[in-house]
Amino acid sequence: MDDGTYFDRGLETRPWADVSASAFAKAQRQFERVYDVSPFYRRKYTEAGVDPALIDSPADFAKLPFLTKDEERASQEEDPPYGGHLCVPPDEVVRVHASSGTTGRPTFFALTARDVATWRTIMARTFYTAGIRREDVAACLANLAMFVGGIPVIEAYSAIGAAAVPIGATAGTERTIELMRDLGVTVIAITPSFAAYLGELVEKHLGFPASERGLRRMLVGGEPGGQIPAVRQQIRSVWGCPVRDAMGMGEFAGAMWAESDDEAGMHFCAQDEVYLELIDPDSGALIPFEDGAEGELIYTAVERQAHPLIRFRSHDHVKVQMSPTPSGRTAPRITTLGRTDDMLLVRGINVFPSAVRDVVARFVPETTGFIQIVLSRPGPLVQPPLPVEVEIADALPAERRDDLCRRLAAALRERLSFTAEVRPVAEGTLPRTALKTQYVRIDG
Repeated sequence: MDDGTYFDRGLETRPWADVSASAFAKAQRQFERVYDVSPFYRRKYTEAGVDPALIDSPADFAKLPFLTKDEERASQEEDPPYGGHLCVPPDEVVRVHASSGTTGRPTFFALTARDVATWRTIMARTFYTAGIRREDVAACLANLAMFVGGIPVIEAYSAIGAAAVPIGATAGTERTIELMRDLGVTVIAITPSFAAYLGELVEKHLGFPASERGLRRMLVGGEPGGQIPAVRQQIRSVWGCPVRDAMGMGEFAGAMWAESDDEAGMHFCAQDEVYLELIDPDSGALIPFEDGAEGELIYTAVERQAHPLIRFRSHDHVKVQMSPTPSGRTAPRITTLGRTDDMLLVRGINVFPSAVRDVVARFVPETTGFIQIVLSRPGPLVQPPLPVEVEIADALPAERRDDLCRRLAAALRERLSFTAEVRPVAEGTLPRTALKTQYVRIDG
């Protein structure tokens, strides 16, 4: 499939209207299938008064009730381990992945042999879009256990033809740095927060800046940051290579959006395997994929056998770009604005934690760019001022820290329209992890 520019030229350059129409036809067939084989789906749609015979257009499909993460979890709790929404016999499941379980019991993602191959294709197409090629030595620094950003990433590297290096998240920073040096790693996949931290340690351990390590490019994902300009610049300045943001969802694929060298937003790379919709997160109404449109992404897995989720709410709030790009790829491109389920409401103002980090990262090198919002109880409603812990660089003189906190609070007020209580903490205080960084902490 590799032709030097595209992983699949025909698919990636086909007019988006044609791609979307083809995916919708598959979505119709998938909907009919799950209605026939799954009591879970049949009950869900019967209770909603849905007649499968009347779903003939995208507008009809948009009338189907959403599937939510809470429903997915409840299904697996009531019918363990895979849930009532499993649409194949259990003996056809050949692999199981899981969510990180940060909000409770992990959610399991069952895959058939064909599902594994589908994931591999989606993720290889995504990483190729991001610029990974056969000549690369590509390392994965994520959790290699059940995390969808682990083993599937290694398989996608291999599908491209790159030399895959499964270092993982438990090797330890010194061992990770040594392996990258000894194997001549040219590409790494890593969380944005860990990228900055690891870069700091390279010079301490090897005696020269990370920018001299010879990395050809860096793929970041798993948390907000890759599309935050100040965070991206911080990582780029440390490593001296292009930074490409990627995004996925455990239920669908570990990565299915990625930036290309166009640097014009993340391209959708699961065109043939996922039917994509954009909605108003409040009303649920469809929003056309047009330049500048904002909304929440909705996914339907049209090629999935085991867990074919229908109209699944991602809670990813994005801004869409549809204008032509130099690469000629035609699928929607997005910039992530935050997650609607992470959003806080501070006296009526929508505040995304990733946006707070963006503001603070603009104050590097006075700050390290690391933040944590501290709540006394779970959101989304928060009374001002919003407490924000900010790591202050060790090199900043103590007598300048109060002034920095005032400037940070003023910048947050000006850019995000809420009042913050900036709490300075020492450099190295906030968590550094190869896994997802939690930007909100509940103390109370």
